[in-house]
Amino acid sequence: MPNVISGGTDTVAGVREGAGTDLLAVYGTLRRGFRNHPLTLGRAEWVGEGRLPGMLLHIGGPLRAYPYPGYVPGPDGTVVAEVLLVTDPTLWPDLHRLERYAPHDPDASEYVLVEAAATMLDGRRLTCATYAYNRDDGSWPTVPGGDWARPTG
Repeated sequence: MPNVISGGTDTVAGVREGAGTDLLAVYGTLRRGFRNHPLTLGRAEWVGEGRLPGMLLHIGGPLRAYPYPGYVPGPDGTVVAEVLLVTDPTLWPDLHRLERYAPHDPDASEYVLVEAAATMLDGRRLTCATYAYNRDDGSWPTVPGGDWARPTG
């Protein structure tokens, strides 16, 4: 797993709420057209589509009443993500709540905020913050193709 980002003052590309960057890669319910995307409206700008190294898990509960994905960073596979530029720093605490991320206690968090290198469709590589699933016990199936919007298999 990449380094977990905790609240603090270290910067990678211009910090907001300890995230290390103003860029956020989203791969599931925060993507355009999905149930949690409205949380980002007026608070983040769409940069483009990219790919993250790793795999996507299909989580079926029990913490939410709907299925959702969990990103697991790693060298095998790719995950489709949308990169957003966070323009309103008050978005970070709301995202932390949604993802059940406690910066002061990452071990107890369902997701942890990590740095990831997104390879954009135009070839650029951008350092982004993203939420990685912190409860992978091997029991959840993977999303074939790594795309929550268009699973294949």
